[in-house]
Amino acid sequence: MNTPFEAALELVVRDLRNTGGITLHLLPEPVDSDPSYESVWMLSGRTARTGLLAPIEMAPPDRIVHIADQVQEFVLEELGRLGLPATWPECPEHPDSHPLTPTQSPGRPSWVCPKSGHTIAAIGQL
Repeated sequence: MNTPFEAALELVVRDLRNTGGITLHLLPEPVDSDPSYESVWMLSGRTARTGLLAPIEMAPPDRIVHIADQVQEFVLEELGRLGLPATWPECPEHPDSHPLTPTQSPGRPSWVCPKSGHTIAAIGQL
C-alpha cells in the first residue's frame, strides 16, 4: 500500500530524477521505533546514512514540504561531498546561484525562489 509518506517521498524523488540530481538510495527500514512517525534511511556511499522522518499525523501538504526539506538538505550535502555545486534544485531565475526552497504556497507545496518569492513549480512537477 502506498502510504501518505511514500506518496510525498515519490514527488520529491520524481523532481530529483527530472532535474538530474543525484540518485537517492533509500533503505526501507524504520529510523526508530516511535509509532507516531514514518521513516526510511537515505544512504550516502556505502557507510553513511541519514534518517528521513515525518509524523504520521502531519497534514499531507505539510508532509510533502517537510520531506522535500529533508531530502534537499541530504542532496545538498552529497553534492558538496562530491565537489559539485550545491544548488538542487537549481533556481531557473538565477542559474548558478542558489537552490529553490520547498514551501507551502497558496494551494500546494511548491519550489519557490528564495530571492524573488516566485513559485517555480509544485513539488513533483519539476
